[in-house]
Amino acid sequence: MVMLALMWGATAGFGASNQAAEKAPSSAGTTGQALPVAVMPELKYEFAPVVDGAEVTHDFTVKNSGKADLAIHQVKTG
Repeated sequence: MVMLALMWGATAGFGASNQAAEKAPSSAGTTGQALPVAVMPELKYEFAPVVDGAEVTHDFTVKNSGKADLAIHQVKTG
């Protein structure tokens, strides 16, 4: 079986959450500045068995529920 886990990095001051948007933490920092808040309802995906060498894909949804722009600089499979 093939499992895809999402690992990612973003700018400093970035908040991450895998909670639903309604339960997302506040996007205001301790100094009152607006921050991005990434909400990802799905952090990993397990593919059905595939033939070795076959290309498989899966789309992950990332929602910014914060008050500032969210910049994702790098995404890696695990």
